[in-house]
Amino acid sequence: MIHLAVLSAAVALAACSEHHDHGAESGHSHDAPAVAEQAAAPAQVQDGISVQNAWVRPTVGEQDATGAYLTITSQEPMSLVGVATPAAEIAEVHEMKMDGDIMRMRMAERIEMKAGEPLELKPGGYHVMLMALTAPVEVGQEIELSLQFEKADGSKIEMPVKAVASQKAAGDHHSHGGGGDHKH
Repeated sequence: MIHLAVLSAAVALAACSEHHDHGAESGHSHDAPAVAEQAAAPAQVQDGISVQNAWVRPTVGEQDATGAYLTITSQEPMSLVGVATPAAEIAEVHEMKMDGDIMRMRMAERIEMKAGEPLELKPGGYHVMLMALTAPVEVGQEIELSLQFEKADGSKIEMPVKAVASQKAAGDHHSHGGGGDHKH
């Protein structure tokens, strides 16, 4: 029974990666860094923007938040300025950075993209946080994301993306606790 409880606790921890902090009130805890496998997902292309390897970490138990990861390449300079999804009440692009000895996660309001240079949203770096999920996310489930971009001339592009829930980084641990109290 103890082994089952330990295994359940280990599996219940999932989403971003490494050690980070949302602040003293967040209730986040983290363990080992991720070892991610690469999947050959088909590219999704629109308006000169290509999205590859879009995936979402499945949830476990009462977890009400998870991460989404993908690689974006644009043919022209632009900025990633937001994300939305019907799968969560809150969807934000986050950045992880070292602050002394602690990895901290903060919302990134704008990520500048250079023409032809891939922007990788991955565990331990920039990534998408889906919080206050409308339902648990299960392996194999397709999650709709809407990426929001701004071109250099100020015009906006909204790109629909489909991400599949996958266990790509089994060694990656993250807990939002039952309540997922995020403060930004």
